[in-house]
Amino acid sequence: MEVLRRSSVLAAEIMDAFDRSPTDKELVAQAKALGREFVHARLLRAGLAWSAPERAALVPGGRLAEVCAVLLRLGITWGKVVSLYSVAAGLAVDCVRQAQPAVVHALVDCLGEFVRKTLAAWLRRRGGWTDVLKCVVSTDPGLRSHWLVAALCSFGRFLKAAFFMLLPER
Repeated sequence: MEVLRRSSVLAAEIMDAFDRSPTDKELVAQAKALGREFVHARLLRAGLAWSAPERAALVPGGRLAEVCAVLLRLGITWGKVVSLYSVAAGLAVDCVRQAQPAVVHALVDCLGEFVRKTLAAWLRRRGGWTDVLKCVVSTDPGLRSHWLVAALCSFGRFLKAAFFMLLPER
C-alpha cells in the first residue's frame, strides 16, 4: 500500500512540474520515468518481458505518457544514429578503463548487428553513410562545423519542440 501511495505522490509531482518550470530533480524524475516507459515498450516490441514496479509513476493519459508516445513514434534520424555511436563510444571508454578491452569488440559487433537489422534500409535510402556529410553546416574546420555539433544542435531543437508540446494549451 505504501508503494502505491508513493507512486501516486510521485506521479502528482511529475505532472505538477509541467505547470511551471521544472527543477533539476523533477527533470531527472521525468527522464527516468520516460526511460522506463521507452525501454519497457521496446522490450515488449521485441517480445521480452520486464518487471518494473516503478512504472506506475507514469500516469496513462498524462503529459509524460504523451511524450513517451511521441518518442516511440519518431523514426530514425542522424541525431539518433550519432547518439547511438556516442553511447557506444562512452561504454567503450568505460570498458577499457575497467580493464575489459575485449568487451569493446563485442560492442562494435553489436553496433554492426544493429545496423544490419535496423538501419541498413534507412541508410540505403539515403545513399549510405556519406549522407551524414550533409549535416556539416560549413567548410570551416573549427568545432562549430563538425557534424556531431550539428547533430547535437538538431537534437537540442527537437528537445525544445518536445518541451513546447508539453506546455498546457491556453
